[in-house]
Amino acid sequence: MDLLARRDHGVEELSRKLERRFGTEPEAKQLIASALDQLVDDGLLSDARYAASLVRQLIARGLGPRRLDQELRAKGVRSTWETCADPAEQDIDWFEQARDVYMRKFGRNPWPEERDDARKEWARRARFMQYRGFEPDHFMSLLE
Repeated sequence: MDLLARRDHGVEELSRKLERRFGTEPEAKQLIASALDQLVDDGLLSDARYAASLVRQLIARGLGPRRLDQELRAKGVRSTWETCADPAEQDIDWFEQARDVYMRKFGRNPWPEERDDARKEWARRARFMQYRGFEPDHFMSLLE
């Protein structure tokens, strides 16, 4: 309950935390599983609520659709971001999101004058946008 009081958790994430704390012996795993089942039955633990909250946070941090799916998988959510997000978040304009992220990171930095340096800078910016989880279609126009 102490962990749930701080923030929402997914079933798998909470299970991992409890196993680290109490061990992975069969008896401990059985107690953890029964406690988690009880929390789900009581409505205190919900994967759907956790996933929707996580998607909202990640979009606010400026992550793209690929990275959203990757972060959800890492947290133990087996759904894609589209199935987890609220209807208002499903209509997000990824081109606008990519532009905002790009301008925050590179808005004040001019392109280098030398051709080789400009190519390196282009590659660095493209890698950054890909790392943030955006499709090339979302940010290629920003690099021109």
